Amino acid sequence: MGGTWVDYNLMSTIPGLFVVGEANSPIMEHRLGASALMQGLADGYFILPYTIGNYLATAKPVKVDAGHAEVKKAEAEVAERIKRLLSIKGKRTSSSFHRELGKILWEYLWQWPAMRQA
Repeated sequence: MGGTWVDYNLMSTIPGLFVVGEANSPIMEHRLGASALMQGLADGYFILPYTIGNYLATAKPVKVDAGHAEVKKAEAEVAERIKRLLSIKGKRTSSSFHRELGKILWEYLWQWPAMRQA
């Protein structure tokens, strides 16, 4: 419902935090539905690719201390998650899941009587 201040590049007062769609209006607007959706689409499609690209090209990232406790914790969590995923030893490909999901949608959603009337 609006209320967040942004500059012309859609960046908030927090450097690197971009605000799009209905949330980037400094005026509390009560626009719902298609109007708010279109603003979000326009911001995401036309504005953000240029503003974020420019920000990333000019921003000077802060060096992260690889020995910091939080970095070590995050690395350990990621390594454990990868280890768990790789240990599954699945036999199916992503394409097989994609085809199965498509078949389910076709048989149970698109063939649903209410969808055929549309």
